[in-house]
Amino acid sequence: MLMQRLWPACDGRVWGRRVYCAGLALLLILSEVFSSNIQGTLPGFSHISRIVLTGGAVVLLLVKCLLLTEYQKPWQMLALAAALGYSAFATYYGGDTWFFLAVLAGVSAFGVDLRAALKVYLAVAVAGLLLVQLLHLVTPLVPFNFYCRNWDFGYGHYNGYGARLLGVFVAWAWLRWPRLRWFDWAGLAGLLIYTFLRPIARGAGGAMLVLLVLLALQKLLPKLFASKVWHAVALLVYPVLAGTSLWMGRAFDPTLPASTPVLSKIDRLFSGRLEIWHHVFWASPMPHPAEGDVAAWWHADLPNVITLLGGFATDGDEHHAIDNTFLALIMNKGVLGAVLITVLVLLLLWRLCRRGCTVEILCVVSIFAYLLMENKPFLISANPLFLLLPVLLTPRGAPLPVPLTFTVGQDEPTA
Repeated sequence: MLMQRLWPACDGRVWGRRVYCAGLALLLILSEVFSSNIQGTLPGFSHISRIVLTGGAVVLLLVKCLLLTEYQKPWQMLALAAALGYSAFATYYGGDTWFFLAVLAGVSAFGVDLRAALKVYLAVAVAGLLLVQLLHLVTPLVPFNFYCRNWDFGYGHYNGYGARLLGVFVAWAWLRWPRLRWFDWAGLAGLLIYTFLRPIARGAGGAMLVLLVLLALQKLLPKLFASKVWHAVALLVYPVLAGTSLWMGRAFDPTLPASTPVLSKIDRLFSGRLEIWHHVFWASPMPHPAEGDVAAWWHADLPNVITLLGGFATDGDEHHAIDNTFLALIMNKGVLGAVLITVLVLLLLWRLCRRGCTVEILCVVSIFAYLLMENKPFLISANPLFLLLPVLLTPRGAPLPVPLTFTVGQDEPTA
């Protein structure tokens, strides 16, 4: 690595881990604390803090990538440059800053002890959530956003709070596997119930439920989850959900719900999301009813969102906001970006299946359930699985950089 050439006494692996964990912590503070409603009460301080946190994290992670990482193959550097180059372009073109930050944090995790990184992730995420909830409850610094229909828990929307709870849930389960004890199960179940009952974040809660059920089933049927049948099912989940999202949004007509009774029931179960998919993604003008103090409106000027490069905002704009990552990728990253990301996700999952990385496969599949109902997969505090990106940079035959490799029949995990 370059740093050891410049400073022979430097222990590159140790400093690489420290620098990476520091950069990761800054991004989590940015997402957990300074992406809350504190931006409205302390705009100047929040703006400066966001610049410092974002800039500091980018500098630290680039230092880790360029100076404190030992690459074994030339293609790894080319892949790194391509990933950062494309994510920077997609961020500029589509306005999704978290996409670049997630990719940077993911690729710079190469060569880092992921158990140490996950511990930092979990500690900072929990501390940030608790701080925001404390400020929200006992001070005026993190107020309720009156534009939100339900209580927003200081994040502008209850689903934003749910997304951050999901990140804690996944990181906790991933870090503790396969040493999950009764208190882990109880804590995960409690967090799941809280997410369903308190913020009522169905997307996050549904993904938690899927992961908890999969973890329990794996304990009961370990050989099934080590089989090629399960691996084939896991690889099919992403394309099936993507195709289903496209079809359901096209087939369901909210003006004639009786024509598709099954889809109508699914739409109610999904809190009207099929209506949104039909209306926004397929550019179908339709009336929106009055709600509370918000007047009814009619959309007749919806653009065609299916383009090669995308560029449409998919969150916060009534013309484009859509709660489905598979559709949001096409809108924001274009058909080209959506296909590229799909190929990389399937390649990553395929490598995990080939090496029998049980818990990582379960976590990835559970996140797929989240993608069906939300569009925040690149928000770092909602998805710790970006730490798996170094799997794509690992040469063939080398050990995959995962926290644990659990083999059926082993009582203890192997590094």
